[in-house]
Amino acid sequence: MTSPPSGGFPSTKALERLVGAVMCERDDDWQESRYFSEKKMSELYDERKRPVAEGRPSKERAAELRLIARKAIDASLELADELEAA
Repeated sequence: MTSPPSGGFPSTKALERLVGAVMCERDDDWQESRYFSEKKMSELYDERKRPVAEGRPSKERAAELRLIARKAIDASLELADELEAA
C-alpha cells in the first residue's frame, strides 16, 4: 500500500497491525470450535471399528445416509454464513 488509508488510522502499518490482530483472534476461535459434538465424533469412530458389510447398503440405509450428509452440508453452510456475517 502506498497511500495512507482514510479514516481513523494514522498509517497503513497501523491498519495492517489491526487486521493481523483480528485475524489471529479469529484463528484462535477456529482452533477451539467444532463442527460436531464429541458424542457424534465418537459415534463416527465407533462405526469405523465395525466390520463392513458386503455389498451395497439397502435403499433405506442409503436414503438415511444421504439425509445425514445433506444435514451436515446445510449445517456447514449455515456456519459459514454466520461467520461471514460476523
